[in-house]
Amino acid sequence: QLAKKIREKFNRYLDVVNRNKQVVEASYTAHLTSPLTAIQDCCTIPPSMMEFDGNFNTNVSRTISCDRLSTTVNSRAFNPGRDLNSVLADNLKSNPGIKWQYFSSEEGIFTVFPAHKFRCKGSYEHRSRPVYVSTVRPQSKHIVVIVDHGASVTETQLQIAKDAAQVILSSIDEHDKISVLTVADAVRTCSLDQCYKTFLSPATSETKRKMSTFVSSIKSSDSSTQHALGFQKAFQLIRNTNNGTRLQGNTDMVIIYLSAGITSKDSSEDDKKSTLCVINEENSFLNNSVMILTYALMNEGVTGLKELAFLRDLAEQNWVKYGVPDRTALPVVKGSMMVLNQLSNLETTVGRFYTNLPNRMIDEAVFSLPFSDEMGDGLIMTVSKPCYFGNLLLGIVGVDVNLAYILEDVTYYQDSLGSYTFLIDNKGYTLMHPSLTRPYLLSEPPLHTDIIHYENIPKFELVRQNILSIPLGSQIITVPVNSSLSWHVNKLREVGKEAYNVSYAWKMVQDTSFILCVVVIQPEIPVKQLKNLNTVPSSKLLYHRLDLLGQPNACLHFKQLATLESPTVMLSAGSFSSPYEHLSQPETKRMVEHYTAYLSDNTRLIANPGLKFSVRNEVMATSHVTDEWMTQMEMSHLNSYIVRRYIATPNGVLRIYPGSLMDKAFDPTRRQWYLHAVANPGLITFTGPYLDVGGAGYVVTISHTVHSSSAQMSSGHSVAVMGIDFTLRYFYKVLMDLLPVCNQDGGNKIRCFIMEDRGYLVAHPTLIDPKGHAPVEQQHITHKEPLVANDILNHPNFVKKNLCNSFSDRTVQRFYKFNTSLVGDLTNLVHGSHCSRYRLARIPGTNTFMGIVNETCDSLAFCACSMVDRLCLNCHRMEQNECECPCECPLEVNECTGNLTNAESRNPSCEVHQEPMTFTAIDPGLQDALLQCINTECNQRTESGDCFGVLDCEWCMVDSDGKTHLDKSYCAPQKECFGGIVGAKSPYVDDLGAIGDEVITLNMIKSAPVGPVAGGIMGCIMVLVLAVYAYRHQIHRRSHQHMSPLAAQEMSVRMSNLENDRDERDDDSHEDRGI
Repeated sequence: QLAKKIREKFNRYLDVVNRNKQVVEASYTAHLTSPLTAIQDCCTIPPSMMEFDGNFNTNVSRTISCDRLSTTVNSRAFNPGRDLNSVLADNLKSNPGIKWQYFSSEEGIFTVFPAHKFRCKGSYEHRSRPVYVSTVRPQSKHIVVIVDHGASVTETQLQIAKDAAQVILSSIDEHDKISVLTVADAVRTCSLDQCYKTFLSPATSETKRKMSTFVSSIKSSDSSTQHALGFQKAFQLIRNTNNGTRLQGNTDMVIIYLSAGITSKDSSEDDKKSTLCVINEENSFLNNSVMILTYALMNEGVTGLKELAFLRDLAEQNWVKYGVPDRTALPVVKGSMMVLNQLSNLETTVGRFYTNLPNRMIDEAVFSLPFSDEMGDGLIMTVSKPCYFGNLLLGIVGVDVNLAYILEDVTYYQDSLGSYTFLIDNKGYTLMHPSLTRPYLLSEPPLHTDIIHYENIPKFELVRQNILSIPLGSQIITVPVNSSLSWHVNKLREVGKEAYNVSYAWKMVQDTSFILCVVVIQPEIPVKQLKNLNTVPSSKLLYHRLDLLGQPNACLHFKQLATLESPTVMLSAGSFSSPYEHLSQPETKRMVEHYTAYLSDNTRLIANPGLKFSVRNEVMATSHVTDEWMTQMEMSHLNSYIVRRYIATPNGVLRIYPGSLMDKAFDPTRRQWYLHAVANPGLITFTGPYLDVGGAGYVVTISHTVHSSSAQMSSGHSVAVMGIDFTLRYFYKVLMDLLPVCNQDGGNKIRCFIMEDRGYLVAHPTLIDPKGHAPVEQQHITHKEPLVANDILNHPNFVKKNLCNSFSDRTVQRFYKFNTSLVGDLTNLVHGSHCSRYRLARIPGTNTFMGIVNETCDSLAFCACSMVDRLCLNCHRMEQNECECPCECPLEVNECTGNLTNAESRNPSCEVHQEPMTFTAIDPGLQDALLQCINTECNQRTESGDCFGVLDCEWCMVDSDGKTHLDKSYCAPQKECFGGIVGAKSPYVDDLGAIGDEVITLNMIKSAPVGPVAGGIMGCIMVLVLAVYAYRHQIHRRSHQHMSPLAAQEMSVRMSNLENDRDERDDDSHEDRGI
């Protein structure tokens, strides 16, 4: 079904390409009798003819096409552009997801539709772009470029050679293989990857970047050039590569030599003879199939005829002239020699090196891998085909397709909870996989990565071979739980088992080079659909587009347009049957009215406006929480600390209170608070702190899964996730209110903290200290409490250091995972750290731990952390009990094979990265006119206890120099003294236009919403309060019994016995264990 949908999309584009191809070929026939040569230059189109278009993200004219010309075009060249206009405009109207359409002629005219001012500096040579090259010569090309940098090559000549090598690199793509050598007295290869010494590497974006760096670094040598050495190495690379891979019958092998052709004065003839001797011998091993192209570097217009003759002999492999006997009777593939000087247009000469290769007249569609759109923005793929008139190549027609549109069915796939899907090309490169970011938000194409790295489980290698060789098939493999992937574990139905089955079913998408695969983790979790409910009569459905609906009671919730009348409902892209269409088109008032009518229609008579089948039930089910929220808003004493409450469903329905305008690209199911809750079903999950994109300052989110009444609380059974955003200081306030000891000396000697299950701190004295211990987010226990961290690592069952491979930025991530089934509490294990005692206990029902540290003297504990970046200090080894901050190491990929070094290939892939949050800017005029929804009257709060942690309030303690304490502290709105410092710069940019960029750069923005399960919101806080209370109660009780053997058996973590003499003398509050 899914493969069919994707095939239909590709078929539409193939139809467009074929239609454009027919029009071009027919126009050429007409051109022969009455020439079509009219040119419409893209750079002279008057701006009045263009208008901004969201699909292209730039100014275009949707009625005409325009041309960019190469320098070599003559005035009589065939240009069908004006004939094409009506067909191209028609294609654009009837096919969503199409971006640019173009015809690029062999004579050098590039016609693009819709017309757009682009690349107007200098001339434009499309014929040296990978798309053109791979369409007119689709066979794989193995290329070795040799740059001569010997003593006889001048600086000017060397610069021409380096520029020419860069042009060759930029004209090939991942179907080709490449190597660049430099030759003088010795041969050098690019050292940025060890494999470049022995093999050619696929010309992926990463290899081209490395090779390009190598070319830029070439310096001229003062030794004379040993031409023979360069050719020997080039043939050796080609031979190694051929032996290592099965060659398709039609691979072209080329050596491109950029040289001045000068040989040493005294042994000139011998040099020439030995060079041709090497070529003869080496090429004979390859059945004389290698072609040599030579480019003569001119020296200020003077190059001897001898040198040119030598380079021509090399290209024509004319060894007979030098008396070298022929080893095989096979004919050679003759190349050509061309002269380059400072005036040569390299793109039009060297960039067209492929014209020397045989044209096999392959009339097939070529699909590119994703790349960045240089005219508009976003990621696109190109579908292209060559145009012929008889045997004459006219050029190519191409269509650029929006990647987000092609992949939408894979990106938003949701069949059952235990399944997911991925799309790869026929070489195994991954286009879409659940661990990749949504294409809609990417600006750079993902690095070429083989699917084997994402599906990193035993026996997948065999599956991969079958997927690439059998067009339709399926296979089941059994995977032991301990070597599984994190996103498999979240989908397991019976968590206790040793192993589980994974079923792969795949299908080649017909007429394309792509393969779609659906993966099911077995046994499958039965999907529970919410049943047909009616909406609660009292609740009115309000869509989040308050700006369109002209809500009379609108107000500002910090920086968001909001209303207190009722929660709003937001439908993210995943709720629509065509997500891309929803994201790329502006919502109108009429559309919003249609959604509202359909969603609140209990009669089931109104037509569906393009939403997924189950969305209406999800909206209706979540409406039942509205009354509870409204009651809480009036009654709860926690309102002063709660930023917002919300609930989200797997299809992307978000209900939020106070009702707020959200960004269209927001997807609640990809936020950290949602993913954490799903990974910890049945637990209250803490996420944060992070800077709230809506303007509330730093917040901490608590979230909880919602389960259908019959389902057990295991992963995969949740039907929604509920959440609440609290102010950062609230949780520290809870600690101080319940354990006054935490605050008795301002949190210096005795410190209390709350940490979540990855070791990040949710509450700690330094997070709220005004003296600039920023940033407040991503602070880890290893940063702030190295002594505790060092000691905890000696408790083997409590904490584990993990590794995962992140392919989006090619790093190996190191992170911690704490055991949330801890029974009892933990205390110092290493005797001798008597300076500091700590105690750590799990807060029941949550993914967090509470700790208390009593430091009597300065300790020397240390955790290895880099102060400037996230690099680990030792990437060569990782010890479980060695303390270091969460960090990353470079992921070493062998560019020639795409494989990882052995040790790293055993790491699982990391989960999907956090998506950046964007803020919906509202009209500045509207912003000034509206009042704040919630006014917490900071100026009237005189006690720090009444002010601390309250929404939008700060307790101002430090003067604007950041050092001097104020004589009298006072309470003021956040913008007057952010973080407790008078006049401190807020992390938000005050003018709203710029907020998007500013906030997104903050390392880990997580989300904009949360609130625990509707009725249980109070319960959650009570759990925290009770846990802390019980803990305090235990600490102050002096009990000297040893643990009972039963309790000891239940403990999964080794406890140290505190009843030895030295500990007796410790102060009271640190004495005993509380179980």
